[in-house]
Amino acid sequence: MTKRVRIENADTANYKVIVQVWEKQYVPDGQPPGPDVLQQEITLANPCDMTGTDIYLTSTRYLVVKEA
Repeated sequence: MTKRVRIENADTANYKVIVQVWEKQYVPDGQPPGPDVLQQEITLANPCDMTGTDIYLTSTRYLVVKEA
């Protein structure tokens, strides 16, 4: 199931928010897992900056949100 997610930089300080979209690699049975792949990185530099409709979660996709 796909879930769309919206993330906003709601801070008025000078800190930026980094949103990374990661995808887990498909691993055939009996094979060692491969490294996850960074698909996209978005910088929310200003207050009220927000991610778009292209940010979503699936069973193999996850987000990392951090301060820059």
